[in-house]
Amino acid sequence: MPSSSAQTLNPLGTAVAISLVIILGMVDVGTTADFPPTTDDTARAEILQWVTETMSERYVDPEVAQAMVDEVNSRAAEGAYRNLDDTGAFLHAVEQDLRAVSDDKHVGLWPERLEDVVEDDTDYTPADLEYVEQLRRTNYGYKKIEILPGNVGYLRIDEFAHPALGGPTTIAVMNTVGNTDALIIDLRWNGGGAGLVGYICGYFFDEATHLNDGWERASGETLQSWTPEFVPGPSLSDVPLYILISAQTFSAAEDFTYALKHLDRATVVGARSKGGGHPVEFVRLLRDDMAVAMMLPNAKSINPITGTSWEGVGVAPDIDVPATDALATAYNSALDALSDMAEDEQQRFRVEWARQEFKAGLLPVDLSREQLAEYAGTYETSGFGISEETTLLYQRDVDSSYPLVPMGDDLFRLEGYDRVRFQFARDEDGAVDRVITLYSDGTDKVRRRTQ
Repeated sequence: MPSSSAQTLNPLGTAVAISLVIILGMVDVGTTADFPPTTDDTARAEILQWVTETMSERYVDPEVAQAMVDEVNSRAAEGAYRNLDDTGAFLHAVEQDLRAVSDDKHVGLWPERLEDVVEDDTDYTPADLEYVEQLRRTNYGYKKIEILPGNVGYLRIDEFAHPALGGPTTIAVMNTVGNTDALIIDLRWNGGGAGLVGYICGYFFDEATHLNDGWERASGETLQSWTPEFVPGPSLSDVPLYILISAQTFSAAEDFTYALKHLDRATVVGARSKGGGHPVEFVRLLRDDMAVAMMLPNAKSINPITGTSWEGVGVAPDIDVPATDALATAYNSALDALSDMAEDEQQRFRVEWARQEFKAGLLPVDLSREQLAEYAGTYETSGFGISEETTLLYQRDVDSSYPLVPMGDDLFRLEGYDRVRFQFARDEDGAVDRVITLYSDGTDKVRRRTQ
């Protein structure tokens, strides 16, 4: 029988642990033909005993822990795990039974190679070179950064990286969107991660602000989480903020969303999130053939405003729409806010100009050569032709032509330049008989068709 020893990794500091919850499924155990090794009845009994004892001692809710222990012991007595010689299948079966009782999506069990165990590393910090490289190749969780029409920032974050790794990139990203008039943060694909939550939140307040607390069972202490008093770069404290969520939004991403929602600092758009509000620690059983790793919820999040958290229920959106519609909905809401904030009609015109461009980008228009031929011709001093690639061209003079992008309803814009648009108009018979050159300052010029 393989000998074994239990290795309990240092639990995460509770206030930080709210954010330092690893993404489920992120750990790649690298299953090959020789790993993980198979188990027998004796090994399974030993592993199960370790699981139940650890859950009893450290799981955040003792009553739920006892219910989980009773369930897996009962299942084992019924023979549910008998003949599960595949270690991965055995651990998965136990994990699913634990979750069925607790409905805690942070509970996890998986095998690891002994050579992959970093003994002095509790939470995939810089000591874990594979994690460092994985974060680098994914830009530390920042999937997309864009300035949408109307100076609306768009930031897609798929993971909250470890602060020691993602900090410099976070500063650069937040400076990139620091001059926007509204900001959309997309967490629809974010499954959690590490502790940059409070740091990023710091950009949305002008003073240190209380976020979520964490109560840890082992110590009985409640530790607070606050934004830093200072973050480098422009303040976004007065910028309308929208957060997009989905049923895939989990853990640290919910922590971020829940805090800003209940501080009335952000409008949450999309579908209810997944519901993982328990911070975790990582515990391992070291055997001579492998390690068994457990992600163990050892604390609970508590919001100082609501007195509770999103555990098991998820974060409810302020604007409930299908996740696929969340971006368009948030963008339109942001432009509505900017229109309300506008000081004059020219500013409101620029908002609607931007809205028109964004809508056209969401629903691209594809016109045939026959359809484009309706617009081709001369309109006083302006000419329009069709390229071999079936693109309408604005012919400013003999030597210059510029491709146009259809926006729908007889409207076109210059490709790569959106301060001028062309609105074609029709006579009572439906034939195109004039073009109106629209300018982004609200002025226009009408030219009649001459050829």
